[in-house]
Amino acid sequence: MAFQESFHSIKTLVDDFKSNEKQYLNPNYSEADVRNDFINKFFIALGWDVRHETQKNPYEQEVRVEKPVLIAKAQKRADYTFYLSPNFRDVKFFVEAKKPSHDLVNKDYFFQTVRYGWNANTPIAVLTDFEEFIILDCRFRPNINDILNYKIKSFHYSDYANEEKFKEIYYLFSREAVSDNAIEKYADNLPKPMGIHAFGKGKAVKRGLFKGGFQSIDESFLEELDEIRTSLAKSFKKNNSHLSSEELTEATQRTIDRLVFIKFLEDKMIEPHNYVSEFGKRRSAWEDFITASRTLDAKYNGAVFKKVSIDSPKIVEPDDKTFSSICEELSHENSPYNFDAIPIHILGSIYERFLGKVVNATDKRVTIDDKPEVRKAGGVYYTPQYIVNYIVDNTVLKLIESKTPKEIAKMRFADIACGSGSFLITVYERLIDHHKKWYQQNPEQAKKDGCIFYEGAYRLSLQQKQKILLNNIYGVDLDQQAVEVTQLSLYLKLLEDETTATANDTWVMFNEKLLPDLNKNIINGNSLIGTDIIDGNLFSYEEEKKLNPMNFEVVFPEVMKAGGFDAIVGNPPYRMMQPHNTEQTILKYFKEKFNVAEFKIDLFHLFIQQSINKLRNNGLQGYITPSSLLNNVYVENLRSWILENCRINKISLTKEKVFKDADVYTSVYIFEKEKDKTKRDNHIIFKTDRLELYKHNKELNYSKIKQERYYESIGKVWNLLIDESNIGIINKMNNSGQPLEKVSQLNRGLITGNRDKYFSSEKVNDKYAPILSGSDVFRYFSNDISEYVLFKKPKTAGGCWDSEVHLAEHKVLIRQIGIQPTATLITSPIAVTGNIFTIITGDLTSEKYILGLINSKAVYFYWKLMFTDFKNSFPQVTIFSLGQIPIPNWNNNSDKKLDVLVDQILMAKKRLQFTKTESDKIYLGRKCATLDKQIDELVYQLYGLTEEEIKIVEEGIK
Repeated sequence: MAFQESFHSIKTLVDDFKSNEKQYLNPNYSEADVRNDFINKFFIALGWDVRHETQKNPYEQEVRVEKPVLIAKAQKRADYTFYLSPNFRDVKFFVEAKKPSHDLVNKDYFFQTVRYGWNANTPIAVLTDFEEFIILDCRFRPNINDILNYKIKSFHYSDYANEEKFKEIYYLFSREAVSDNAIEKYADNLPKPMGIHAFGKGKAVKRGLFKGGFQSIDESFLEELDEIRTSLAKSFKKNNSHLSSEELTEATQRTIDRLVFIKFLEDKMIEPHNYVSEFGKRRSAWEDFITASRTLDAKYNGAVFKKVSIDSPKIVEPDDKTFSSICEELSHENSPYNFDAIPIHILGSIYERFLGKVVNATDKRVTIDDKPEVRKAGGVYYTPQYIVNYIVDNTVLKLIESKTPKEIAKMRFADIACGSGSFLITVYERLIDHHKKWYQQNPEQAKKDGCIFYEGAYRLSLQQKQKILLNNIYGVDLDQQAVEVTQLSLYLKLLEDETTATANDTWVMFNEKLLPDLNKNIINGNSLIGTDIIDGNLFSYEEEKKLNPMNFEVVFPEVMKAGGFDAIVGNPPYRMMQPHNTEQTILKYFKEKFNVAEFKIDLFHLFIQQSINKLRNNGLQGYITPSSLLNNVYVENLRSWILENCRINKISLTKEKVFKDADVYTSVYIFEKEKDKTKRDNHIIFKTDRLELYKHNKELNYSKIKQERYYESIGKVWNLLIDESNIGIINKMNNSGQPLEKVSQLNRGLITGNRDKYFSSEKVNDKYAPILSGSDVFRYFSNDISEYVLFKKPKTAGGCWDSEVHLAEHKVLIRQIGIQPTATLITSPIAVTGNIFTIITGDLTSEKYILGLINSKAVYFYWKLMFTDFKNSFPQVTIFSLGQIPIPNWNNNSDKKLDVLVDQILMAKKRLQFTKTESDKIYLGRKCATLDKQIDELVYQLYGLTEEEIKIVEEGIK
């Protein structure tokens, strides 16, 4: 129905255009006219509220329509930007409009449109004058020389009246389609166009390209910054041979920070004219750059433009050719980058990786190398924005959602390992959004508090945003460069919605610099090591400086006097600290200061405890850390400490590998500091294993469990799959008897090493024994013997293999590789390889009884809930987990009945292996299925499961 209504409306527009086509194609018919008469109506027919007839709040409108504004002959913003409620931060697609008299197949028009999409990480965009509708590919860095090849498809307005052709547009760009992720699905199926290159003006194909020439905005700009850093560092060193590596790093970083900030001011239209393109037109490019820095310092703030080494006459400027070339590449005339469209968090991700390298200088050469800590960690891993959003939304947003600006002004939020500031940018964004919304709902207070009334709505003044930043945002990082970039990122966020007029009003009318001093908010220091470490004078000044010890009570006195932070969020460093990579003095300090530091200490263990300690009571912590926190044996002490000090609000597993280049699986945790034990024990924990749905704005399904259940679990393990709906079954099974390790002997097969030395395809002599490997083991049967192993002397004769164990005649075999135990039985002296576990039973039970239990649905359900490791690759059975399987007490009648059924299925499976006729295969297959079902029903009885519980088991293993 929606499609037909849309199609009918569009056909009316087509008829109108056709009847007056000559007039509409006249040059006097303007872009504003065609937008009003046709393009607006076109997208209204597609279900979008273009005229904001429903969505009145200017901060919550799915279609942002720009007034035509030209700056230096270039339009800075797309005519239409489309979002999807409730997410008004991430662009779904752009539309650029032109008047119909223009030929749309124009390099400048294509470049302009693609530039919007590429900078905002949207895969496609639309260029239209209603007469034509062109879909452009924005996955590729815009290159003016190839830009006409970026066209995916075009439609003439007459095509809109063709139902089949209009369906292509409707089911891609209608609001209904976009909400169903139509654009993302469409982009996934796009071929990589030929002839499109990711290199810019004057660049060879030296940039790191993906297949088909694809290069995302962050990869491209990161490489651009890397090239700039290399060029600048070499030029600085050539002209200043005395500069140390540290001084060179600072000089290049400061220069780049200023260039990025100036480019941002230009593209956001906060500054009324362009600077970068003018550098070198008065004096040298460097002199113009320094002069502009002084001018902008007076208006903004010394944090970005304050005088440092590069402003000193003691440093000789880089050569003019090098610096002029850099400015030319970044100028608005040549650059593919538009900082008005690039999300601030994307800039943060770029800087996060950029900061992973430093300039190293010797007498003769300059190199750009990974920082030592980055090398140890195996690289820089930037937290995806959807993870940042989830953590901030479940901490900061939860705390402020019902509060007034006056109440929020007293709250303090931090990231104590802030890196380039990605979490703090998002915290600040949520605070600004909340204030905007609150003032929309409270216009009288908005007026009193100094909000600006603009275009029918109250907006936050620059002064208000400054106060929010100073009152609420705090950060710490050990890296001075990271601290500076965090401040820079927050400044960019502060100015994001400003204009030339609002910036000038604040500067002139209030005689204030536009950027506040953040040196008391964002601190360079060591969040884990206090100044007490230097009491014994154990370190030299250089070592002490590198440690950079810091006391929270000294750097954040007001926060700590008030009880601590309201929320701490972030992605702390992950690095195992052992004697080979950490000084003994530091290890000793950590073990004395952090009672969660055990045998294997990871930095993230310490950051979890430290951040919780720095929270006020009922403060929230939101972290993404390795999933080893859930169940690793070495982290039991930390889990116990958290259970004793916090309410666990949410545990969310990231099933997909968040950091694709890192061999680590992660989970997100939301903890609430809670001193009252009675409020912790009966607290309900919400858990999910589908966190990746959050990036698609999908509702997350949480299971629930009482926190006290985790006190009772072995090793205080936090099992994500056990909840209140199935915990009764698990408890009933656990209480049915004893763990497998108590009623039998568990062993691993032979670890042989050199196969050529020990293995043979035939029995060479009596010293060789038949052997099976993991791939030979299946449910209730195994392959025939095809290999033999040279069996070493038994232990009693000085050998290292035990023939009584490894050549036992009766034993259950369990394959190591698999998502569940897969077991069979052998009744002759056969050895097995190390990827098989064996069970030898004693007087307490029988091997057939054990085999039937292990292969049953009930035990598969138990295994799936208790021992799934959530890894997508190479799932394994462990001997520890096998040992925990509960074995119902062996009683005569049920045991004998199970033995009989298992004996029958073993025989049926063996016959099935060798049968040749189709009728026998069908009969035996059916017989095995019947016996399997009978075994399952008997095992359910052994565990005492009710019909309702059996139903939960059957559903749980589908």
